[in-house]
Amino acid sequence: MYTHTEQFGVVIVSLEGDITMQNAMTLRKWVVDNLIKKGKSKIVFDFTRVNSVDSFGLGTFVSLHKTALSANGTIAFANVNDNVKKLLTMTALDKVIKVFPSVMDAVNSIK
Repeated sequence: MYTHTEQFGVVIVSLEGDITMQNAMTLRKWVVDNLIKKGKSKIVFDFTRVNSVDSFGLGTFVSLHKTALSANGTIAFANVNDNVKKLLTMTALDKVIKVFPSVMDAVNSIK
């Protein structure tokens, strides 16, 4: 479902498939246990291979954002498709979590 790399102290998590109630909690647990708890709290989520996100998935990203902030980090989104971008705008989450056209733009913004 996801792989990760690191550039300039920022972890890039490449997501794949839809982010839904069926897998969002697994993603949250993995990010918290394997990244944030290990001091890696600047995270870019690459949405290149994501088609959609449901409301539970959105809530998971809000939770991850708060967790990253409490660890002196942040999260950002990159390569979000039009459907997901529209959802982020409708829910005003694009005002809370920054959205970038590319991974490098996101990394450069939060490094």
